[in-house]
Amino acid sequence: MPLFIAKPIMWNTEGYRRPSGVRVNSGYPKDHGFGHEEWNNAPALAFREKGIAMRAFHTERVGSATDDEPGGIFVFMYASHDGVQELVGVAGGATSLINDEPRRLALAERLRLDRLRRHAWAVPRVRERHGQNEARFGRVWDQDLAWIPNWICPTETFLWLDEPALLDPRAIRGTSKLLTMFGRHTDLDESEAARTMEAVRTGDRDATWRRIRAMIDAAGDPLARDLNSLRGRRDVKPTERKQLIDARLGQGRFRRNVEGLWDDACSVSGCAIREALRASHIKPWKPSDDAERLDGENGLLLTADLDALFDKGLISFSVGGQMLVADRIGTSDRRLFKLPRPLRKTPTRGQARYLAEHRIRWGFAG
Repeated sequence: MPLFIAKPIMWNTEGYRRPSGVRVNSGYPKDHGFGHEEWNNAPALAFREKGIAMRAFHTERVGSATDDEPGGIFVFMYASHDGVQELVGVAGGATSLINDEPRRLALAERLRLDRLRRHAWAVPRVRERHGQNEARFGRVWDQDLAWIPNWICPTETFLWLDEPALLDPRAIRGTSKLLTMFGRHTDLDESEAARTMEAVRTGDRDATWRRIRAMIDAAGDPLARDLNSLRGRRDVKPTERKQLIDARLGQGRFRRNVEGLWDDACSVSGCAIREALRASHIKPWKPSDDAERLDGENGLLLTADLDALFDKGLISFSVGGQMLVADRIGTSDRRLFKLPRPLRKTPTRGQARYLAEHRIRWGFAG
C-alpha cells in the first residue's frame, strides 16, 4: 500500500543545489546555518543502481512505517517562507534510508559527499554559527555527513520544480496551513496527494509530473472503486451497465472485441492460452468515456506479466508498435522479461491514438 507524505523542508534560494544562508528559527538549520536538504537538487546526489538512474535526497525523520514500504512512498516536499507555503519537490516510488545507517554510510562514501563541505563553509551564516572555526564546523560535518542521503528514488520519478508551486492548504486538506516543523510530517490520502500535484503550474507539468500523477491515480484499489461507481449509476440502462462492468473486469463484449483484433493471442508474445491473457484498456478507465471503455481498439491482450508492466507505465509502445521501456527497469530485469519486444501487428489508427495517450500519461517520448 503506497504511502503519501507531506514533509516540510528548509527554504532555499539557490535552487537546492547548495546552501543559501536563509535564516531559520529552529532545529538543525538554526544551530548550524544550513540544512542537509539544501542539496536535494544537486547533481552530486545522482547515481546509478543496477543500471537504473537514481537520486538521493534528504528530509528530517518520519515515522518507522516508511521502513515497510521500500519503493512505495511518495514524498511531497514543501517550504514555508515569507508567509506562504510552496511545493518544491516530489519523489515518487521512494525508499527511506532513515533507519538504515550502513546503507547511508556506503552511499555517502560512494557519492563522495564530503566534497560538499566547501559549499556549506562558504556560507557566512554557517561561519557565524561556528564562531569562524572551520575545525569545529568540520567535526559537526563529519558526524552528520551520512545523514544527507536518507532517501532514494528513481530519477524518472523525482520532480524538482524550477519555480516552486504555491500551495493552498485549505484546498488540499481543509486546514489554514501545513505543518512547519522539520521533524514532523503529514500523512496524505490519495485524493490529497492528487490535489497537491494539481498545484503545479500547467506549464511545469512535464513527463516526470505526468508519470508521478499517473502513479497516484493507479494507487489503492481502483478496480473496487470503479465497480462500486458503476453499480450505483442510474444514467445508463441495465444492459449497458452490465457491459461496462464486464469491460472494467476485462471480460464480455470488450474482451471479445480485443481478442478479435489480436487473433486470440498475446499482442506481444503470441501466447494463445486464454487463461493466461488479460484484456486491458490502453487509455485508463477513469479518464475514458463510456464509448472508449467498450472500444476494442482501446485494448491490448497481454500475458499477466506484460499487462502489469503496461498498466503501471513501465512499458509502452510507439506509433509503429515498438516497445518503449522505462528507465527504472534495469538490465537484469530487461533480460528476465525479454524486453523490449514489439507488438505483433502495427497498431491501427484507433489503437495508435490510444497508445499516444498512454505514452503521454506515463512520460514516454516517441
